Amino acid sequence: MPASLHCDAIVVGAGPAGVAAAITMAKGGLEVCLIERGRSPGAKNLFGGVLYTHALAEVLPDFAERRPPFERPVTEQGYWLLSPDSAVRIMHKSERYKSEPAGAYTVLRARFDAWFAEQAVQAGVLLIAKTTVTQVLRDDSGRTVGVATDRPEGEVHAPILVIAEGVNNLLTQGLGLAKGDLPPRYVALSVKEVLALPAAEIESRFGLAGAHEGVAIDIFGDATLGLPGTAFIYTDAKAISIGVGLLLAELIDHNLRPYEILARFKAHPVVRPYLAGATALEYGAHLIPEQGYDRMPELVGDGVLIAGDAAAMVDALHREGSNLAMTAGRMAGETALEAHRRQDFSAAFLRAYRDKLEESFVLKDLKQYRRMTDFLDSTPHFIGTYVDFMNDAALRYFTAQGMPKREMEGEILGLLRGRRSFFGIAHDMMKLLRGMRG
Repeated sequence: MPASLHCDAIVVGAGPAGVAAAITMAKGGLEVCLIERGRSPGAKNLFGGVLYTHALAEVLPDFAERRPPFERPVTEQGYWLLSPDSAVRIMHKSERYKSEPAGAYTVLRARFDAWFAEQAVQAGVLLIAKTTVTQVLRDDSGRTVGVATDRPEGEVHAPILVIAEGVNNLLTQGLGLAKGDLPPRYVALSVKEVLALPAAEIESRFGLAGAHEGVAIDIFGDATLGLPGTAFIYTDAKAISIGVGLLLAELIDHNLRPYEILARFKAHPVVRPYLAGATALEYGAHLIPEQGYDRMPELVGDGVLIAGDAAAMVDALHREGSNLAMTAGRMAGETALEAHRRQDFSAAFLRAYRDKLEESFVLKDLKQYRRMTDFLDSTPHFIGTYVDFMNDAALRYFTAQGMPKREMEGEILGLLRGRRSFFGIAHDMMKLLRGMRG
């Protein structure tokens, strides 16, 4: 990299938000520098989850012809409610999930991010890897003029900057757009393993007809010891992604070690048979911002736009993050293009980015579910008591042979009353309703 580099726009971070912004701006004719601190895009990512293609199609309408490295289409998805020795499964499988291309695929970020960044390079973006942005540069009037990096004399100059630096949003904090590090109550730690297993064995265990089918399962209850959090199992092409995530505050308050919770989850009698004989390929952890709409950073400053995890764009309830990030990145890129046309990079003009997001599913959904983290944190019965009750109730229901069914129904109601009072249930349901409706 030359001692001083000039371009039309700088993007910090080559994740879904940053690359979407870079491609959008490059397709609009801007010279874009995309700076990534990893040795290559995706190199430091362990994410293995579900990617929704609607957001990708809005950035690359011909993405299917470009052959992205998807693992499996998601043709069956749903929830397991786990007690210590059983599970209630709420799953949905449909032929309509099998459209080409599918609406969702399982992906491994280490592979997908590298492919996505390559599409940006093909669009004309200058990718600068193994480089950390250390500071946003401003002129005497406070106007953004570029960034300083950890390379000797490695400054990059541009009138507009898209920051997609991830959950550790130090640049965002340095600009005064975020108040500081996330408190443990509003950030989750997810630990995950990728376990190798032959494709035929995966398909046999999960009831899949072939490589054109896949499963995504979110799991509540005993997987997190009844504490607020989720676990997941996703089928990849030749591996299973499995993990568990809890708020940092729960790990601290209960003196829990994340790796022990994952090991306990893998040993659960319902889960263990799916993993038998699998060998570990990867193991790691990732922080996920869950502060919600009311505690998001400011999304714009003079010459600056914030997108993705750096802006807390995560909908944990619907396991959505990458699609929010891509959509926000695209809208940041569109706003930057308009700012260049107007030659107006002021915060007042860039406010159009926030307005776009407010009109999209991104901020509409985050606003609707802005109380969910507080709800789960203040309603411990929801993940623990009710999940155990549903499993015990199912056992009574399915083993009531030779018993008058009215008597069985009375026993099930007694199971619930023994765990939670009528007023307690009504209070929990009211809080759930408020959490779901915003």
